[in-house]
Amino acid sequence: MRPSSVLFIFLLLCCLQMMLVSMPTCRLPGKVVQNTHNLLRDLGGAFPDHCQKHKIHFPDSALSASASHSQCPWTSAVVYESLQGAGLMFEEYELPEGEGGVTWDEQKLDHYLNLQYRLVEDHLCLNNTEAAGVLSSYFRNVQDVVEQQDSAACGWQALRRDLLWVLKSSLRKHHNCFNWTRTH
Repeated sequence: MRPSSVLFIFLLLCCLQMMLVSMPTCRLPGKVVQNTHNLLRDLGGAFPDHCQKHKIHFPDSALSASASHSQCPWTSAVVYESLQGAGLMFEEYELPEGEGGVTWDEQKLDHYLNLQYRLVEDHLCLNNTEAAGVLSSYFRNVQDVVEQQDSAACGWQALRRDLLWVLKSSLRKHHNCFNWTRTH
């Protein structure tokens, strides 16, 4: 082989490596997810005891990757679909106010909703129909409770409780699945 051929092959390999290294990965920004969790946590008090009767529970198995899923892509998809599903609930239904309603800090709620919207809109690449399917019955259950006037607050409280669990579990157990280097 001539030196120019070796140099050409070397340059091609370098270009290929640069293309692979520069390929963007779709990962949620850890700091923004952490801030979203903290705002959601600080919205209000603990889950009310009287709401236990509604039996709304996020599927624990949703964050467990099966043999057909890699852990990080699946965890990211579940977090994304959870935030997206919650966003749709906030768009579709109004929070109950007054006696029997939710008493969440309005300023923190607005800030939370802005972060939630940004995470969903900026990471459409995480949209996953299989993860959405796993969560669809959960969101139907929440929706059913929110639509009942006398128990709507319990539906919202359950949604908040379960989103907190998803974000906290994901950030703790799957810390490496988030992008901690980029600032957003």
